[in-house]
Amino acid sequence: MKIKFPNYKDGLHHFDFETDVEELGLKEKFVGNVLLNCMMDKSSTQIVINCNLLIKAKFACDRCMAEFEKDIKTDFRLIFFITHSRSNGEESESGIYYLSPDEDTIDLTNDTVENILLTLPMKILCDENCKGLCYVCGVNKNETECSCEVETSNPVWDKLLKLKK
Repeated sequence: MKIKFPNYKDGLHHFDFETDVEELGLKEKFVGNVLLNCMMDKSSTQIVINCNLLIKAKFACDRCMAEFEKDIKTDFRLIFFITHSRSNGEESESGIYYLSPDEDTIDLTNDTVENILLTLPMKILCDENCKGLCYVCGVNKNETECSCEVETSNPVWDKLLKLKK
């Protein structure tokens, strides 16, 4: 996932990368290939790269524990300034990279992996309306209904309920 940018004239250039997840060190949750579609806008002093990323991941639902696959899509932008005043490949706090005029390659690998990991959802659900598992019998409520009665009141509040009556 490297671009040799001096080979390109100023203007817009399109790149497509396809890499196996194992090459990026993403083994556990991810399957198949990482598809990265990039558009590079190059000028004499800066390079802006807009990327669209697609990867397939295996998850277990947080509510019902069902395993499922989901496509993860994300977009990110990288900005590179070509300057004599900063060291090679140095990144500022704002996410802008600085390249020396001697450099000839931009490596997108680390930024791709970072954006994949940042895109993972915090709460993983097989469906927005997932009903989860029964607290009593453990049956998946998405597949079958159970006749268990789930106690909604907590005995800690019994004294307050007596006062209310």
